Amino acid sequence: MFVCHPYLHRCYQLLFTAVAVALLCACTGKKEPKERHKPTSRGLPFELVVIMPRTAYQGELKDSLEAVLKQSTPVLPQHEPLFRLNVTFTDSNLTPWNTLRNRLIIKIDKGMAEPTIGVARDVIARPQTEVQVAGPSAHAIATFIMERQTLLTDIFVDAELNWMAAQLQRKHSQMTYESLQALCGHTICVPQGLRASKVGQDFLWTGTNLNDKDQNFVFYSYPWDGQPLSAAQFVAKRDSAMKANIPGAQPNQWMQTAVNPDGREPLILARTRTINKSSVLEVHGLWEMHNGAIGGAFVSLERIDTAASRVLVTEGFIYSPHSPKRNLMREMEAALRTFR
Repeated sequence: MFVCHPYLHRCYQLLFTAVAVALLCACTGKKEPKERHKPTSRGLPFELVVIMPRTAYQGELKDSLEAVLKQSTPVLPQHEPLFRLNVTFTDSNLTPWNTLRNRLIIKIDKGMAEPTIGVARDVIARPQTEVQVAGPSAHAIATFIMERQTLLTDIFVDAELNWMAAQLQRKHSQMTYESLQALCGHTICVPQGLRASKVGQDFLWTGTNLNDKDQNFVFYSYPWDGQPLSAAQFVAKRDSAMKANIPGAQPNQWMQTAVNPDGREPLILARTRTINKSSVLEVHGLWEMHNGAIGGAFVSLERIDTAASRVLVTEGFIYSPHSPKRNLMREMEAALRTFR
């Protein structure tokens, strides 16, 4: 019987360990480049493809998909669809759609008890968001999509906004970045074209100063009273800040939140959300010039700075009477997500 000397036994142990580590590193080295070299995803802003069985794209399921994905973008003065929608079928050549940034897969599985939804990231390209909705029948999936339309649309809208925010972090208005930092110590990345500026008391405006496709950023803050953020308080504080800092061409003109025809309810949609791990009041709405004939859309994120006991408001608004507004507005919304 062969007996290994203790010293040789220790050498064999070290050699085995070294070989194992080398093999592990070699295996890891093979996987990492594959992940790293996934193709860059493509697609126009808010472009989405639905991939589904050809026979299912009819009747109730077709109507549900189009009602949810082609609904109006909130809140704009006219209809512009939430997404640029493409539909293709599982028996078609799917190669052209493999690297699209946003993909919705519809799968019918008669063996399922009820519909489900799943989300995967960077499956074929990066960045990429792929959502699969599966269910036992077209009817079940159609009902599921209508009941969970906010969840479904939020997944894709948030993914697009985060993609836009990443572009802005690489290329943005340095003037706005530095102006906000000087005012309050915070930073934000807004489009490069925002070059004009105005600084007030706890207030900053920067904008493109264009007659069309005009984008604007606003920051203001006010003392926090210890209460939860509310839509009613938001409108009051917003109108006060805008009246003091965004005048019109005439002395009796200033920006204000638009109201419905009876003059009672502000034209806003507000909800509390978690964005970048912070609780914010997200408000989409319409603005107008008091005693004036111009207006447009805005989006605001309102958050509490508990350390300073202040409410911080970041807003993007646009004026684009002759051009589409969705992408202009969404770019400003994405910019608000870069606030630090």
